[in-house]
Amino acid sequence: MNTTDKSSTYISIFKRKGGEGLTTKIIKEADNKDYNGLFAQLEKNEAPLLIYFLNLLNWFLLTNNRILMCNEGQSIFLYLADIIEVRPALQEEMNDRISDKRKFTRLKIKTKNGDYFICKLEKGQPYEGIYQVLHFIATNNIRESR
Repeated sequence: MNTTDKSSTYISIFKRKGGEGLTTKIIKEADNKDYNGLFAQLEKNEAPLLIYFLNLLNWFLLTNNRILMCNEGQSIFLYLADIIEVRPALQEEMNDRISDKRKFTRLKIKTKNGDYFICKLEKGQPYEGIYQVLHFIATNNIRESR
C-alpha cells in the first residue's frame, strides 16, 4: 500500500486540469458539518479531498486513501492503490446519446482484480479534473507495481 500522502498533488492536478463546479468542491475544514454523514464512513487517518454531491443517493468522494461513491443509492468504495485504469465510460455515454466529451459525466475505473466500476460526476471542468487525478493515480499504481 502507498505510504506517502499525495493529497496536495491530487488537489493541484484537479485545480490545474479542471476545477470546482456547482456540485463539485475541494473539501475545506468548514465543509465538515455539511457532509458529516458521509465523513462518518471515513477510516482513521483518512482525509476527504474532493466531493461531488448531487443528493444523498448520488455522490462521489475522493479521499487521500479511497474513493467512496453512491450511484442511485448503490454505495461502493475503492482503495486508490487498487486502481489500474481510468477512462471515459464511452459506451454508457453513447447509450444516452451523449457524444460531446464536454458533456461526459461518467468514468470507468478498473481495479487490480479486474473489476470495473462506473462513477458519475459533474460534467465539464469537475469531470476533467477528477479524470486527470484518477488517471495520475492509476499511472502511478502501474509504475509502482513493476
